[in-house]
Amino acid sequence: MSIQLQSEARRFNTAQTGDLKVVSTGLLLASGEQQPPHLHSWKRQSAPSSILTQDVAHQFKQQISEFDCFLRTQGEELKGALAAKMQKHYQVMMEAAAWSVAQRLREKETEVQKAAKHNAELEARAAQLNLDIKKWQARAREQEPTAATLQSQLHQAMISGGSWEGQVNEHGRTAVGQAENAESSYIDPDRVIELSRPSCKACRRRDAMVVVLPCRHFCLCTDCDAVTKICPICCFCKSSSIQVLL
Repeated sequence: MSIQLQSEARRFNTAQTGDLKVVSTGLLLASGEQQPPHLHSWKRQSAPSSILTQDVAHQFKQQISEFDCFLRTQGEELKGALAAKMQKHYQVMMEAAAWSVAQRLREKETEVQKAAKHNAELEARAAQLNLDIKKWQARAREQEPTAATLQSQLHQAMISGGSWEGQVNEHGRTAVGQAENAESSYIDPDRVIELSRPSCKACRRRDAMVVVLPCRHFCLCTDCDAVTKICPICCFCKSSSIQVLL
């Protein structure tokens, strides 16, 4: 298209240059009222030349209009291509954001599931502990009569142990009883019998205050009861113990 425009422009310039030469030549040669014959010939040829000039100008305007239309079409296509590219880029960004949000949601759901599982385990453990506590409470209530009986028997044993002193001989009578006379057998009503606790069979330093179960031996202090696993008398495994307060 540009080559055709340049060709038409050269033709238009050539035609105008020829007309100017004819006019200038006619002016130089004309003298007086009459004009030479070739001037009339130039006038006859000027009409087709002006028609050609108008045709070239019309074609030039038409080509310019077509070029403007082409530029507008290309601009619209470029604008549409840019809009489509921006739309695609926006869609890719939205998909990436949606994937990131979905990933975070999945991670949060996993954390919630782990927390729920941990809470369920804690609740199950708490329920088991409550059940164990109830079992131990029921067992303690069952052992209360036994503890009361043991405490009564222990009290009676300590009283009888404090009132009888000395060693028993092979005939079953005490050596002190053989040596006593009638006066010494008198019991003073104001006499106070001091009861002493048996010593701990583990450390042998402190007084015994704990009954070992299930063997029911009264043989441990509170300190040794915390660390002893078997009864020091019968060597039976200790399941529990009861503290006796006298």
